[in-house]
Amino acid sequence: MLSDKRSKLNDEFNDACKKLEAKILEKKKPFLHQRKQIIAGEETVFGDLISKFDTSHAALGQKVAAIVKPAAEKEEKEEEKEPTDVSYLKGKAGIPDFWVRAIKANRLIFDQVRERDEPIIENLTHVETETQENEKTKNMVLTLRMSFKPNNDFFSNEALSVSLEYESEEQVKAIRGTNIEWLEGKDPTKKKIKKKQKHKKTGETRTVVKTVDADSFFNIFKDRAVPVEGACDSEEENDIRDKMDETQQTVEDFHDLLVPDALEYYLGLNDDFDIMGLDGEGAESGDDDDDDDDEDGDKKGKKKSGGEDGK
Repeated sequence: MLSDKRSKLNDEFNDACKKLEAKILEKKKPFLHQRKQIIAGEETVFGDLISKFDTSHAALGQKVAAIVKPAAEKEEKEEEKEPTDVSYLKGKAGIPDFWVRAIKANRLIFDQVRERDEPIIENLTHVETETQENEKTKNMVLTLRMSFKPNNDFFSNEALSVSLEYESEEQVKAIRGTNIEWLEGKDPTKKKIKKKQKHKKTGETRTVVKTVDADSFFNIFKDRAVPVEGACDSEEENDIRDKMDETQQTVEDFHDLLVPDALEYYLGLNDDFDIMGLDGEGAESGDDDDDDDDEDGDKKGKKKSGGEDGK
């Protein structure tokens, strides 16, 4: 009975946390909307904010200069971090490559971007996430929305979205994504491979071209659901669950890391892999598909690290 009462208090605590999180997220919306307008070049008048920034920046500079480090630390050579060069933005409206650079600086997300995906990502104009409750099931739903330049060379959609519906705090029940209207020959989630076939009667060999699935960041927008028990074999079920787990991790990385700290990633201030004890060195690289006859001539797998140029 005591354990049951304690469990109910845990439930009460979790409910209170969810309500507090929703309240804070609601308060953040105006700031995120203003950030969106600045990035898009829709807001260009900042009143006295620039003078206030200059004053506070100078004051912080004096405080940093006054910090006296212990002798032991002084002896150690510290690698100075070069400030991000934003001089290229002069004369431009907004920050056209804000989200592209932010994604490239987040190694967890950029590792999912293949070489064939990169030209498409260059058309990205806005990223946002949202949490809400499914009215029917009462399950929590996390949605990622990505907006792209209209009339781009890859698909006719101007926005793509993917929603995760959770059946528990960590387990995703279903994934619903946008049906991407790819232009002819521009779909990175498919590739053509050459296969040799031998005729059973004549014994003659011929080469045929088949279209197969390919690794791509844009696979996260495909609809998926936990298979009904007995509907498929264990290998197929494991494959479906693995793909759902990958999509879940990517969407949650956008929600927890990239969207709230996008400016820090854009400026190169977040070393997420360093925090995890990973620097990208020695990481395996290469496509899981070992077919040597890939017509795309594109065998790039996951990148070793992020950063503006992937170095």
